[in-house]
Amino acid sequence: MQSNLSISKILAIPSLFAILFSSILFAQTENNSNTITGLTESSGFTYNNFVSGNFRAQYEGRWAEDEDDHDMYEYLRFKTKDFFDNKVSIAGSGRLSEDLDGHEPKDGAFRDILDTYDSSVNGRLYYLYADVKNPVIDKSNIRIGRQYQYSVETILFDGATYEQQIGPVETYVFGGMRTSQYSETYFDTVAGSGVAARPFMDTRTNLDYVRIIDDNYIDDEVGFNLWQRIYDDLNFYGKYTILNTLPKDFLVKLSWDKIDWDASVQLSYFRFLNSIAEQSNNISPFYQILGTFEPFDLISLTGYKGLGEKFGISSGMDYRNVLDEDNENTFNTDYNRAFFSFLVNNVFLNESKASFTLEYWDADGIDQSTDVGVDYDKKIGKFDIGAGTNYSLYKYNFDGSNGLESILDSEYTRDIEQKINVRTYYLRIKYLLTKQSDVSMRWSTEISDTDPETYNQLLLSYSANF
Repeated sequence: MQSNLSISKILAIPSLFAILFSSILFAQTENNSNTITGLTESSGFTYNNFVSGNFRAQYEGRWAEDEDDHDMYEYLRFKTKDFFDNKVSIAGSGRLSEDLDGHEPKDGAFRDILDTYDSSVNGRLYYLYADVKNPVIDKSNIRIGRQYQYSVETILFDGATYEQQIGPVETYVFGGMRTSQYSETYFDTVAGSGVAARPFMDTRTNLDYVRIIDDNYIDDEVGFNLWQRIYDDLNFYGKYTILNTLPKDFLVKLSWDKIDWDASVQLSYFRFLNSIAEQSNNISPFYQILGTFEPFDLISLTGYKGLGEKFGISSGMDYRNVLDEDNENTFNTDYNRAFFSFLVNNVFLNESKASFTLEYWDADGIDQSTDVGVDYDKKIGKFDIGAGTNYSLYKYNFDGSNGLESILDSEYTRDIEQKINVRTYYLRIKYLLTKQSDVSMRWSTEISDTDPETYNQLLLSYSANF
């Protein structure tokens, strides 16, 4: 297939960055006043540095065999100081995307969510809300607008959340219209509540509830969380969730952190209890590709030990087991993984760090493999340069800026493949323009057993804090 990107478009990419960077730098040097004016200080609205946040512009290019794709992204995140007698603040985050080379063909390797829109320029509003402290009584807060709720599931909705502390107990209620960056939600509604308490000095518990109603489902989910400090250095965490009267999953975790010894160990056990297909909130978010979630358990053990100021070791293992062998498929399989890393700081050169990783995989249907990964990072003046290589037994096809979720909106999910035996080589360079801004470049090449066998990605970005 011939590339859709003309020479003029290729030459336009650095020009776009030059114009963008120069305009931003000019604004930084010329606009020395960060004072919000227009209202009197007595009204609580005149501040220096009233808004803080981050702006990032990024170009992404991807190449594989005779296909390529070129996109631009601009991200903005901000938060205001408290105003109106220090009671109100506003926060927001969003993204603007441009498909530079037009829509990919229906059978194109790089077809993603940007190719499904009618326009080549699209925006996303991640969140935009106002927080009001003590709107009615003390120790309360109300959040109004587009926001995330992280209680039982991660939910994005347009509505309100009210939080209230009553002595040692914290409570909240929320509700509104559910929204999504990846699919139509029509008039889906969401509501929920929760309570958190400390029954003992070293114990904390949460009980959360959420209900989602859409055209096809009414889902009720309850989650219970427990944090317990067993000894000074030993902590326990447990989570248990119920979905529509059936147990969904549970997690138990033990963490040991000995600061004086510069050592830590973490052991966790997760079990997915019942099969789940499509739900109102994409509780199985990759259902269209992965199919029904089937019961499995996962045991993980990791540890770290510092060896003086210059050295450290890290090691761990994962054991994943599908409970019913008949439920195993391409995306749901048994495997064992173990790794050992040796960390080095300021040994080869000053202001440098390196890690050497030995990794072992044993998966059903795939030969056992032992591979090595290396990462090296060095600061040279205003430059931060890094390079390395790593190995992944499994990787989803073309994991670019959009990630796997972008694939879910593609009507061609049948073309999505899981990459096997992926060796990645990468080079990254960051240059500090000012204390608050930088430009960076990252080039990566993936070589795998899955067509196309070689995949290249280039990321160019400018980032500024304000």
